[in-house]
Amino acid sequence: MELFVVGAGYVGLTTAVGFAQLGHGVTVHDVDPAKLEALADGRSPIYEPGLEVALRDGIAAGRLRFTAEATPDSDAEVAIVCVPTPLDPGGLLSTSIVESVVGGLLAALGSDRTIVVRSTLPLHGPDRLEIVAGGGTRASIVVNPEFMREGRALADFAAPTRVVVGFLAERDRTAAERFAGLYASLGAPLIVADARSAVLVKLASNVFLGAKVAFADELARLCDATGADVSVVADGLGLDPRIGRAFLDSGPGFGGSCLPEQAMAIAVETKRRDLDAPLLSSIATSNAVHQESLVVGIGRLLADGLAGARIGLLGLAFKANTDDVRQSPALNLARSLRAHGATVLGYDPIARATAQRADPDLATADSAIDAVDGADAVVVATEWPEFAALDWPAVRARMRGDLVYDTRRTLVAAEVRAAGLRYVALGRASVPADAVAAGDVAGAAALADPVARA
Repeated sequence: MELFVVGAGYVGLTTAVGFAQLGHGVTVHDVDPAKLEALADGRSPIYEPGLEVALRDGIAAGRLRFTAEATPDSDAEVAIVCVPTPLDPGGLLSTSIVESVVGGLLAALGSDRTIVVRSTLPLHGPDRLEIVAGGGTRASIVVNPEFMREGRALADFAAPTRVVVGFLAERDRTAAERFAGLYASLGAPLIVADARSAVLVKLASNVFLGAKVAFADELARLCDATGADVSVVADGLGLDPRIGRAFLDSGPGFGGSCLPEQAMAIAVETKRRDLDAPLLSSIATSNAVHQESLVVGIGRLLADGLAGARIGLLGLAFKANTDDVRQSPALNLARSLRAHGATVLGYDPIARATAQRADPDLATADSAIDAVDGADAVVVATEWPEFAALDWPAVRARMRGDLVYDTRRTLVAAEVRAAGLRYVALGRASVPADAVAAGDVAGAAALADPVARA
């Protein structure tokens, strides 16, 4: 089948490459000429393991093409919309770009074609699409939320945990079922349902994962206060099949393009619908409070506090195996550390350039060893394997202080300590209990409260 993908961002490009690998012909449209030129040359604008090789393979096989033309060719049977839905000033996911693209496609396509919205939609997204669709004869409109994890997106496309396709109206059901057939060879569980349910499956999935991470992060601080080991506690919890071990690894908070925005947005959605949902409304706040608590805890581990301290920050991406820094906990920590009077020098093996664009005030180093030069403390914020393999005696020789604070528990504690460094790991009884006193983080809670902001 011939497909037309609108948007060559993370979701659009991975979707296009994934369908090309399944044997479909895919034309990708984007408004950025530089991005299109790079893609046509086989260069991916994003870092994702395996993506660039698959991109070049698709081009060589004649299954991937790129265009600045917003109107699909006549042989394109399906147009797949993969454009952003950023938070608007009120904290809701904005559908303005999606609406504009869908409106243009409806004007260009006949009623025998299908428009698939793969962008993440808010709860009111289907309502907005119905307004754009209007009445009369039109192309079919369906939604197909994606569940690809950054760092393994192509693998997730090829082996999805489930495929969800939603029809906007009853007359779109047949088109939804036909489009779902494109995934048939993958053997994944399939849900074809109304668009409102399909949209909520996506939002609820991410918000629930955010809730598990927030729970694990709060649990880690409780372990610090009580002398427990968070890894042991998480393992014990995870053995209960009703809970499961996934997403119980505490760290510096959740980040990326999905969880933070959708945790914020669902809190605003529930408030606007006069729905009392204290659990859903608290997840974004918990994440922000946790990150500020870590900064306060680091300050209390330094004899002279954060004012005037030099911090080497290892890791800037929101997680390993990506260059994505959107809502990165590492960048949030950097901003908060600077606000407390510290000087921060960051390093990331992949995300340095994207981090500097996101935070122009952030100073970065060419290597991990350069980032720790003269540092009073080293903070590990992203679980890149190279950090665990550092030459710790060399790190000790370059540092001014001796504190290594591992938010990911990714280092070998014995090796760090053998170098004469003070190793502290989140959730392993290392931070003084008063480091997470309520008064220290009340301001963060107020700023992060999505309901108060709405």
